[in-house]
Amino acid sequence: IFSAEEQVGVMKEELIALQPVLKQTAQETEEMLVVIDRETIEANAKKEVVQTEEAAANVKAAAAKAIKDECEGELAVAMPMLDAALQALNTLTKGDVTEVKAMKSPPAGVKLVMEAVCVMKNIKPKKIQDPAGGLKKVDDYWGPAQSLLAEANFLESLQTFDKENIPEAIIQKIRPYVNNEGFEPEVIKKASKAAYGLCCWVRAMEAYDRVAKVVAPKKAKLAEAEAEYAELMKGLNEKKRELKEVAPHR
Repeated sequence: IFSAEEQVGVMKEELIALQPVLKQTAQETEEMLVVIDRETIEANAKKEVVQTEEAAANVKAAAAKAIKDECEGELAVAMPMLDAALQALNTLTKGDVTEVKAMKSPPAGVKLVMEAVCVMKNIKPKKIQDPAGGLKKVDDYWGPAQSLLAEANFLESLQTFDKENIPEAIIQKIRPYVNNEGFEPEVIKKASKAAYGLCCWVRAMEAYDRVAKVVAPKKAKLAEAEAEYAELMKGLNEKKRELKEVAPHR
């Protein structure tokens, strides 16, 4: 019995000695729970911010896509005509061009087309005596057109023509040609294969410019929307990273 009492005494002493340790452990546990609660609140708050910004980013992305689709839809109207014109140019040979250049008395359709090409390339006419008689002088594009046709890179210059930046003054000058019934490709084709290809090219340049002017402000709006989206995604990805750092402690 004495031995049992001694053992109980020892155990009591051990328990008394353990009290500070148990108290410290309980305090540390309580403090840890406070930290976990705080981190959980912070993580939930960050999660809400991330979800809100993610939703905003999705709205911006959808808006940018809608503008992009609209731009592509507008350009789709002009692109087939442009592709067809470039294809028509690709079928022309230097022989076809030389044939037109060598014409002494070109058909009216050929002269009309070459005038339009000169206008598009901003080549000035020459003043000549009016063939109909009288003292007045009139604009003549046939002489400058022959010089243009003689250039070694004539066809290449049409294929690489800067269609994105045609001056408005040139477009205003070319419109009457495009609206002329005699300037229809099928009409011109009867007069000359080469003139037909050139006629298609002039009409395609004018059509592309017309569509591009409608699309230009939309392209600017698209660039703005894409920039806003990129900025939003930059902030969103940073917050997602912060959330990832907090989340594991939850």
